[in-house]
This record gives sequence, structure tokens and C-alpha cells, in this order.
Amino acid sequence: MLDIDCSHLTVGVDHKGTRKGQPYKEEELLELEFSDRSFTPEELAELDSDWGSSSDHFKHNDFQAVIDAHDFTMINFYADWCSHCRDFAATWFDFEKAVNEHRVVANDADGKPAAVHLLRLNCVDFQDTCREQMIRFFPAVRLYRRSAKKGEFEEYSGERNADGMTRWLQSSVAQRHLHTGATYHSVFSEGCRVSGSVNVARVPGTVHFQVGQSKERDINPAFTNVSHTVHHFSFGEAPRGLKASLPRQYRSHVNPLDGQTFLVDKFHKAPSHFIKVVHTRFEDSDLRSYQQTHQWSVRTLQRGTTPQAKFSFDLSPVEVVIGKSDRRWYDYITQIFAITGGAFTVMSLAAGFLKASSVHVKSMLDKLS
Repeated sequence: MLDIDCSHLTVGVDHKGTRKGQPYKEEELLELEFSDRSFTPEELAELDSDWGSSSDHFKHNDFQAVIDAHDFTMINFYADWCSHCRDFAATWFDFEKAVNEHRVVANDADGKPAAVHLLRLNCVDFQDTCREQMIRFFPAVRLYRRSAKKGEFEEYSGERNADGMTRWLQSSVAQRHLHTGATYHSVFSEGCRVSGSVNVARVPGTVHFQVGQSKERDINPAFTNVSHTVHHFSFGEAPRGLKASLPRQYRSHVNPLDGQTFLVDKFHKAPSHFIKVVHTRFEDSDLRSYQQTHQWSVRTLQRGTTPQAKFSFDLSPVEVVIGKSDRRWYDYITQIFAITGGAFTVMSLAAGFLKASSVHVKSMLDKLS
């Protein structure tokens, strides 16, 4: 295991090391997870559209997804019957366009531009959403932060003009460190090399490796990396030197995982191996080997699931016997006679067909003349 030390690996390995690694901070996890997200043009159009009507061609069914699409989302909650909302509409339209077109920029506490998006939400058509957000008056202008807790926001209470909203937006964003410079790194300062053997029945089964808790510290298992190198993975008790003794065409199916490295570079992903095993006996040399076919893929997991390096195997209940047999001398003679007889038959058929055709053509010509 490349990024799980032996004191945290859920296998029976004794390890007395005391070096501690570097777990991810909560803000680093959030930044890395959001940086992995990408949207299609259709998805982005859905998330960035105004919630003006429930009858337009957008779904408008995931308010939290709208918040999570940008660093900050500033929303104007309004009602069609509200006269103050109608008076404020023109000012808001101009301000929304200026921010969304990046003519008004808000920098975070590190001086880096934040991703800010503005939109409107009609509380007449989307009453349930406004009820969940506990909108008490109109118009209500709120600023939501992507990584904030659910229900956490800032509410604008200043004058309803572009200058006032610009100053308030830039001041609010400037209080947050949005970009921690987080990068993917090893949680532990060392890995763990595991060796051992397991007795299994001739039925499909699995062997897996994952992180476990220790007395030294708490680890969030869902954010561990199960990248690994397979030095040796075999079935049976055959010595490693057996491979060189096998016929060349069968060597590639002996321990095909040996020396391979399987990596993942994102959270919530894990390599999975699928191995089909067939016991094979070579009759002439009396050698025995477990021939393996191997496939692997990277699984995407749910956020709360602990990644596992999983090896699924299926032991065939049958044995394949491979042998060679010499051909007798008279087999060659029989084959020659068979080829000669077949050629004679084909030629005879062809000659008969040509003769019949020529007779038919000649009779047709006689009739015409």
C-alpha cells in the first residue's frame, strides 16, 4: 500500500513505527472535492439560470446544487405582487449582469478573484424553496457561500443600489480565504508492504485492504488513498521459478499482477481487480500451474464509503490438461490420399459441369439456326 502505513492497515501486520503523517484539513478537502467537479454546458445553464418561473425549460429542483456551483451565490428573493420588488428589478438586472459578466469583481482574503454568480428566485412559483429558506420579507437579498453549513448566509440590508451592493459584496468576499493552495498529497509519510497467505475454498471470493483506526489519531477513512503495487500475487504452492519452465505461450498467464502498480489520484476512487483462475496440468512435464486472466477497473464511491483495494477471484472447479501427441507415419499418407481424392472429385465435378454447359449452349445455337 503506497499511502497507508502498517499501523492503520486492516491486516494482521505487526508494525512499531511512530512517524505520523499529514491528514487533510477540512477546508482542503472541500477545495479539492469542488475542484474535481466539472459541468456540461447544459448543466451549467441549468445551475446559472434565474428561478423566474416553474414553467420554463429548466428543472429548478436542487437549490443546494446552485449554491455549490460557485464560490459565492447572491440571490434576490422576490414576489411578483411586491411593489418594492418591481421598483428594485431594474437595478438588480443591471447589477446581476455586471457581476455575471465579470465587470464587477470580488477578491477573497488572499486577493484572488472569487467565482461569484447572481440570480433571482420567484417565491410565488417556488414557494417551497422560499419556505425552506425562511424568507420573511421581499425583496430579500442573500449571499450564500459554497462551503458554508446548510442555512448559513449573509443578508444585505443596505440601500438598494449598485454601489451599495458592490461594496457589501466585495467586503463580504474579502473576509474569506477561499483558495488554500491545497494539493493532493500522501496522508501518511510511509506506506506498508504486506505479505502472507490465505487458505480459500474453490469458490469465488475476495481479499481487500483498507485503512483502519488506531489509538494514535483519528483518520477520516473516506478520504484515504488505496493506490498500491503488487509485488507478488499467486495461487497454489508452485515456486516462482516455475514460470520459466512452462511453454512460452502460457507464461504470461502466471501471476500477471506481479510488479504492477495501480494508482488513483482523486478522492472516492478505488482500484478493483477481477481474477479468473484455472488449474492447469502439463502432461508431458508433469508441471502444474494456476493460469490467471486479470482485469481491473477504478470504482467511483459515495462520499462516505471507505475505499478498498479489492481483489476478487474465481477459482474454476475444473482442471485443464495440456499434452502433445505424435502423429503416425501413415497419417501423412492418409492425408495425402485425402487431398488427392478431394482434388480429383472437384476436378471431375468441374469437368462434368463444363461438358453439360457446352452441350446446352450447342443445342440452343442449333435451334436458333
